[in-house]
Amino acid sequence: MMRRITLIVLATCVLLSGCAANDSYSTDTAGALQGRVLAVSEASAAGDPVAALAHLDELQASLLDAYGAGSVTKPRFDGITAAIELVRADLELAISQQVEVPKDEDKPDKPDEPDKPDRPDKPGED
Repeated sequence: MMRRITLIVLATCVLLSGCAANDSYSTDTAGALQGRVLAVSEASAAGDPVAALAHLDELQASLLDAYGAGSVTKPRFDGITAAIELVRADLELAISQQVEVPKDEDKPDKPDEPDKPDRPDKPGED
């Protein structure tokens, strides 16, 4: 599980570097998207793929808003969207592989009974 979370964090870092301001969008838009990516990364690093997925949804909504407002170019939008989908797939896999502990395994195992020492023979018994 930790390896998968590490991969998710690496994927979000790649996404974060893809949010740097340039001609395809403003510094303000880049900052807003980077903040969302950071939230995804932190939740992933904390081992909480459910929270990371929720933050990823917020990132995608912010990206859609920025694109709709003309603050993000089509190529940049497509690149970030592709990265979001890769991270989403990893998070959904992590969530699907989380196993709930069955009720029977909630109880601690009973310790083994200690071996009883042999009784010494009583005089006259044979």
